[in-house]
Amino acid sequence: MESPEQRGEGTGQGALSSERSMIHSKFDLLDRPWWKPSFDERDAKYLILNAKRLQHAISLAVNENENNALFWKGYIDLHREHYQLELDRFTPSFAQQLHRQIGNGLICNAGQYRTRYVMAAQDNFVYIAHDLIENKMNELFRQCREKFERTDLQLEEAIKYEACFLAYFLLIHPFINGNGRVTRLLLSYLLSRFTVVPLSLYTGAKTRDMYLQCLREAQWYQESFKPSALATFILECVYTTSYNICVVMDVNIQN
Repeated sequence: MESPEQRGEGTGQGALSSERSMIHSKFDLLDRPWWKPSFDERDAKYLILNAKRLQHAISLAVNENENNALFWKGYIDLHREHYQLELDRFTPSFAQQLHRQIGNGLICNAGQYRTRYVMAAQDNFVYIAHDLIENKMNELFRQCREKFERTDLQLEEAIKYEACFLAYFLLIHPFINGNGRVTRLLLSYLLSRFTVVPLSLYTGAKTRDMYLQCLREAQWYQESFKPSALATFILECVYTTSYNICVVMDVNIQN
């Protein structure tokens, strides 16, 4: 079989060179991303501060001795039980386990790495060679564990790390199908120490298209790696998810 280079197609080999640090925070969040309407003056600092405030408000609300609060406390406790994971268990094997659960009866060879080249659905781009998957997955997860084990890690930096992890996981594209579903679950595991509810990246009618465009803008298949828009999008989703939970719970967020 001809290699992608022989067919004149782009590949992700260069972006995953051994010299490159995949997980880092050496970029800025965007105060005015392209999807934000002109009347929306909330910048990245606002979203970070208020995401923390909303998470705190949710935590306080579930400690009230009311039936509704007890229901939400059970939901949040369930989130912690299922999503708070010891970092030493955050491994490629864990990703394979999630893929088996997601793809059971739906995806061929669920939980197994792909064994052939695959292309992006809407771009003239081929993901990395299948014989590189195991080593690259081991390195990606190792770097991620190293960053997230820091006791002084704050939300802004954690979100930047998540953007890097998301982009590189999808570049490696370890499975024949279902990679997006697995990595979105993995993001909730990584952010579980900062959020009291699971993270959703699809918080509105157009957010899926925004998410896909942010992935393209990260340019992880070229020499430059620019995940600023993707990280900003994740931050907005953290804020929006928290805000929506407060609305549903009827939490007072004015103070």
